[in-house]
Amino acid sequence: MRPIRVLLSVRESATKINPFVTLLVDALRQDGRVEVEFFSWPAAFSGRYDVFHIHWPEAITRGPSRFQRAASLVLSSLLLLRLRLTRTGIVRTAHNLNPHESGWPGERQILHAYDRATAEWITMNRHTPVPAHGRRSVIPHGHYRDRYHVSSPASGSSRTLLYFGLVRSYKGVDTLATAFSDAVDLDEYRLRILGKPDPSGISPELRRLIEDDPRIEPDFRYIPDDILATAIVDSRLVVLPYRAMHNSGAVLLALSLHTPVLVPDNPITRDLREEFGSEVVKLFPDELTSDSLSSAVAELAEAGFAPINMDSRDWNTIADSHVDVYRRANSW
Repeated sequence: MRPIRVLLSVRESATKINPFVTLLVDALRQDGRVEVEFFSWPAAFSGRYDVFHIHWPEAITRGPSRFQRAASLVLSSLLLLRLRLTRTGIVRTAHNLNPHESGWPGERQILHAYDRATAEWITMNRHTPVPAHGRRSVIPHGHYRDRYHVSSPASGSSRTLLYFGLVRSYKGVDTLATAFSDAVDLDEYRLRILGKPDPSGISPELRRLIEDDPRIEPDFRYIPDDILATAIVDSRLVVLPYRAMHNSGAVLLALSLHTPVLVPDNPITRDLREEFGSEVVKLFPDELTSDSLSSAVAELAEAGFAPINMDSRDWNTIADSHVDVYRRANSW
């Protein structure tokens, strides 16, 4: 039986900024039952593939200029027509509930058309909604231990709290900085903020807090993998104060490197707490406060440390589950 040919909706350049893409592709290629190709418009229209696997669909409907955005919308519509005419199976991984940024007029209609044409949906948790006509497969987000290598687990004596990732307004970094500055029990701690901001990410309040509190140490740039891994391992707690959290690769990265996390309380993070334990997955209700932050740190100081088991997030198992989905998508 020949391998199933799969065209991903992500370009190869995504491997430089998104480790999830690299880890998934590597696992699928090592499996041997799938041939994976990255997206390009020539490959999409003239390539031979059995399944089109969509990740972050807005990536193919947008572009850096007005002309490229308009062209991408037209090409996306034509591609959907090609997929229908050739009866190519469409698989969609639902990473987010909605795109992080709004798109052009007409984009929503095109994305809805792709949704209607998708028969196989992959969600990373059991709470992500999918269209009633689609078949759901829950395939969890894999661990990062094959990409980020560290010599030892995090130290229980660290006095560093860490936020890492893109600095966007919805991620609540200004709320974290406020809570940290107001937490009198954390005078001996420092807060590191690592990540490249978008235009909305650094609010006037965040700038003021950074200027007023020397314990807040920002590094507003893209952080190389080795530096990021070291920063996570050297931290007592990773704090992700998102105002809305769904799937989060940052949570899995911190846990992969044996570092506890503090995240908002919702059904998905409660599942993570049940999976990995309340000792390493700490939850805060509503918006992060200084009391919530102080309580999480105090609980860590009282608890013993044990390495975090990530067997449930093994990439070989994840690849095997993807192959099953591709076979179903290619069978109609």
